[in-house]
Formats: sequence, structure tokens, C-alpha cells
Amino acid sequence: AAMVAGHLGLVLLHLLRGSGQGVVSGLRGTGTTTVHRFQQLVEVHYREELGIEDYARLLGVTRAHLHDACRRTAKRTPLEFVHDRLIREALSRLDQTELPISQIAFSLGFRDPGYFNRFFKRQTGATPGKYRSAGVGAPSRSVNLSFADWP
Repeated sequence: AAMVAGHLGLVLLHLLRGSGQGVVSGLRGTGTTTVHRFQQLVEVHYREELGIEDYARLLGVTRAHLHDACRRTAKRTPLEFVHDRLIREALSRLDQTELPISQIAFSLGFRDPGYFNRFFKRQTGATPGKYRSAGVGAPSRSVNLSFADWP
């Protein structure tokens, strides 16, 4: 009886969706939930060189749906979200550590420090070296951020 009821429910749902009427077709929202879930995934995976298709697959939506939801909700593309997250992390590492720029580039998933320099300049208007030497957010040199020094 439970299997028949479940099957009947699926058939009715399929018919309702196919008719283009009813509650199901009126549920198209703004995409806020999709964008919020996407932002969470970007926070977790931004260093892994995932493409927008990969993020869409993880969300269970199409690339077009993800793009439309981001444009509708935040007026930005999914790629802009990923690039902004990479830049925020790069700025943070340039400000708070003394790591070489090439090491920062590799730790952010860039295979070529030269490409990282060009990407950074395109996003911020300055190269990573110039940004760091300008001392915009110079790290406190008295604080060592190495895990080896932790108690």
C-alpha cells in the first residue's frame, strides 16, 4: 500500500509539473537559497580550482540556473564571487604573513606565480609586491604566525 501511494504521488506530481499550473510552477523564487548555498561552497572550496560547472553540480543545479540566481540576487556572476574570495584571502595573507608571494600563490591554488600576479593586478590595480610594500595592511612583525610556535 505504501509503495502504491508513493508511486501515485510521483505520477500526480509529474502530471502537475507537466501541466504548467498549480502550486509547483508558482514556486520559482529569487534564487536566494541557491546563492547562499553557493557562497558557502565557495568558502569551503575556493582553493581547489573548481569551475562554475563543478559548483553547480555540487548544488544540484545547472550552470545557467546558478548564473541566473547570482545575477538576479546579487547582481554578480558566480565567477566574480570566486574571484572576490580569492582576492580577500590573498590580501589577508599579504597583510598578515611574511610568506613569499609565490608561496601565497601556490597555497591559493595558482600553479603559476606569474599568473597570480596578473590576476591580482587585474582585480586590485596593483601587483602583490606593490600592495605589500605599500604597507596597506602591514603585518605586525612582532607576531609570528607559524603553527610551530603555538603552545
